[in-house]
Amino acid sequence: MKARVITFVVAGALAAAPLGAWALGTNEKGCLVGGAAGGVVGHTVSGNNTLLGAAIGCGAGVLINKQRVKKEDEENVKRHEAEKRQAKRDREIAREQERERERVAQEYPR
Repeated sequence: MKARVITFVVAGALAAAPLGAWALGTNEKGCLVGGAAGGVVGHTVSGNNTLLGAAIGCGAGVLINKQRVKKEDEENVKRHEAEKRQAKRDREIAREQERERERVAQEYPR
């Protein structure tokens, strides 16, 4: 029982460690998290496949993290394009308002 508690505490610490590792790249974070989870699963399910589970978990973590980063990048591009379109509309509205002011000023001189 005591060994199992220690295993889960160590696994939890390893899984939480990448959260504070801002200097690591996205692939490394995915590998660390997936490897920790895979190691725990490999150890608890079959008892002797900790390293195999960690290796498989590392690969899966990298792939999942790449998909997440790709999705975030696509959302950022869409948001940036929407902001550019809105800025263009705002400039057009400002130009139209300026033209209207000039027309009114010419029509009704002071």
